[in-house]
Amino acid sequence: MGNASSTAGHGSGINGKDKNQQAQTDMTQNQPDNVNHSQTLWILIFRGHPHDIQSTRVTELYIVFDDNESKNLTIRIQGQHPNFSVDEVWNQAAPRTRPHFFRRLAVATVETSSELDMSLRDAILGTPVNNIEPDWTCQSWVGDVLTTLQDARLITVEEGDNALNGMVNYIARAPWQSPR
Repeated sequence: MGNASSTAGHGSGINGKDKNQQAQTDMTQNQPDNVNHSQTLWILIFRGHPHDIQSTRVTELYIVFDDNESKNLTIRIQGQHPNFSVDEVWNQAAPRTRPHFFRRLAVATVETSSELDMSLRDAILGTPVNNIEPDWTCQSWVGDVLTTLQDARLITVEEGDNALNGMVNYIARAPWQSPR
């Protein structure tokens, strides 16, 4: 036996609602969908393989749509110098279940007016890869992307700087070079 509200079934509205509640419900049903959407950007850091040293740690970017972990986009650098390219993979398993996963760092949550807003994704994909400098890596690319997002005002300078500093700190926890 459950407890019923003392007002259940009272009033002349529909489904136990009084006239004022019913009027509010009817008005909001006729309005366009004003639901706000969000995209949370993360930096993923993976241990180097077969040797986990600073220069072999892998960084990727990860966007979660509307706080739904199953709706995500991973953007990463593929290849080696001088043939780097950007790759995107939709709806992967949670990062912590992926091989060699080390850390996930929050960059920012970006509010969007549409679930299909791809401004964040497009800015990331529009960040050029550097196939000229031989010491440029996926770690460098994440730094370049953060600058691009700051310049586009998709994230604040503080958010970008904090994310970059956090990434560098976690990468620096690995040994500088392999033990001999």
